[in-house]
Amino acid sequence: NAMLDILDKDDQNSNHINDLIQLIYEDWKFWDMRDGLEDDQITFDNFYKGFMAPYFGCYRCEDSQVALKCMDVDSDGMVDWKEFKLFLIWAGRQYPNVKDKQELLDMAFRHGLIPDMKMELDKAKAELEERKAEN
Repeated sequence: NAMLDILDKDDQNSNHINDLIQLIYEDWKFWDMRDGLEDDQITFDNFYKGFMAPYFGCYRCEDSQVALKCMDVDSDGMVDWKEFKLFLIWAGRQYPNVKDKQELLDMAFRHGLIPDMKMELDKAKAELEERKAEN
């Protein structure tokens, strides 16, 4: 039955993506412990070092700071696992044939976080222009 084959393949992809997310979570736990507390939250600095550095030139650069704010959905100054995991789940659904955890991270950053960050930058620039026009 073709329908059962499709469902079976979807389950296999889901399991594969879940396995990759679990591997990324193992890396996450290493960085989570850096502040002495394993609480599924990591500092912006540790998130940058552990996950963002390959995609952004420097920690203090404007692009990096905007990207970190995009990741900080609840505005608590930390990146929560559940916030980051959303990008990973999205990337896994959009790109179910990724081979390994690095490719999943690449898809999450290049096609999820970086475009979100660009929208935030564009929004901030538009607000700045509006304020300049009002004065």
